[in-house]
Amino acid sequence: MKIVNIIPGSGGSFYCGNCLRDNDFISSLKKTGHQVTIVPMYLPLTADDCTTDAPIFYGAVNMYLKQLSPIFKKMPGFVQRFFDSDSMLALAAKQAGSTNPVGLENMTISMLKGEHGKQADDLETLVTWLHDHEKPEVVHLSNALLSGLAPRLKTELNCAIVCSLQDEDEWIDQMREPYLSQTWKLIEENAHYIDAFISVSNYYSALFKQKVNVAEQKVHVVHNSVDKTTANGHNVDTHEHVIGYMSKINSAFGADILFDAFAILKQDPRMANIKLVYTGGYTDDYKQMLKHINKGAKKWGFSEDIRFHNDLTSAGKQAFLDSISLFCVPSRRKEAFGMQFLEAIAAEVPVVAPNYGGYPEIMEQSELGVLYEPNTPEKVAESLKSLILDSEKYIALKNNCHTIIDEVFNNQAQVEKVIAVYKQQLNI
Repeated sequence: MKIVNIIPGSGGSFYCGNCLRDNDFISSLKKTGHQVTIVPMYLPLTADDCTTDAPIFYGAVNMYLKQLSPIFKKMPGFVQRFFDSDSMLALAAKQAGSTNPVGLENMTISMLKGEHGKQADDLETLVTWLHDHEKPEVVHLSNALLSGLAPRLKTELNCAIVCSLQDEDEWIDQMREPYLSQTWKLIEENAHYIDAFISVSNYYSALFKQKVNVAEQKVHVVHNSVDKTTANGHNVDTHEHVIGYMSKINSAFGADILFDAFAILKQDPRMANIKLVYTGGYTDDYKQMLKHINKGAKKWGFSEDIRFHNDLTSAGKQAFLDSISLFCVPSRRKEAFGMQFLEAIAAEVPVVAPNYGGYPEIMEQSELGVLYEPNTPEKVAESLKSLILDSEKYIALKNNCHTIIDEVFNNQAQVEKVIAVYKQQLNI
């Protein structure tokens, strides 16, 4: 099959579970022998992402300016190329991880309107390029916020349109009315041109169907996965546990909850040697979080036991995973899946996770850690302590981790399920 994957670039300034999912999926898809082209949107792919010869479409800076005023639609080509330059897009990437949609609702709706939105020219450029260069049999959209592309792609390319579902609600449900309702309604209208949706969890499939009136048979569930070759077990001194956090360092993912839990643990003399490592990056709107953590650590006298790991490359991420013995991201929001937990499990690191969203679907496969509720610092501390002080239980959980990646969450098995969805839409 000839497959085009349209994915938003992140610029590489923060941990992005969706980007990781897309990258791992496409790498495994290529290994099956299908012809795969990656088409980046908005921002460059990170250095570790799958390489592509396709240009960046809907450059983030140009897109924003065109939304701001019709004047920018008449910019000369050389000016538009300047705004699509690496330096300008790198600057835009610093804000790309923001989870605050306020002020960007009109742009979101414009994108979902597709050929009737303010980026109609960009859509025509994309459609023309795909028609002339690729002629795909399947176009796979990374998320439903790209569904505004579907009507034009379906009409002009006459191909199967597939759309992944993961965490769109994180952005949409923070919108003010009437934008919130309009956004879900536009996704519902665009769904008529999408042949199949692939949700990353049963939890999120049910949530999406609550928000969008879509035929039951259109929504398939294929869990996220990781490449089993990345599972590198390491020896752990259970008397000096290192707790790891890997996600955007902000309040939405509970960076402050984990810090407060760590402060509780450090009051126990038996926890004198534990440490805490954060990685995942942050955007300008969450710099205050780092100040909160550093100020608190200094106040409580354990600044030396907390560090920030800033290398977000694949090698840097593996170094982080190899340095920790427990993993916890006490997210306040109900994630569709929780890719970061799967990465920790692949590195044979037991996890501590809130008992909601897609997290239980990871944990129910085997004993891989601890689910807790409610999501308070006290409960997080209690759950972490139950593993820190019980070395026998900890080692048993650690031994389960590698097996579950091999048997349930390995990339190749999950990719075959997605290919089966493609073939069903093409009747082959």
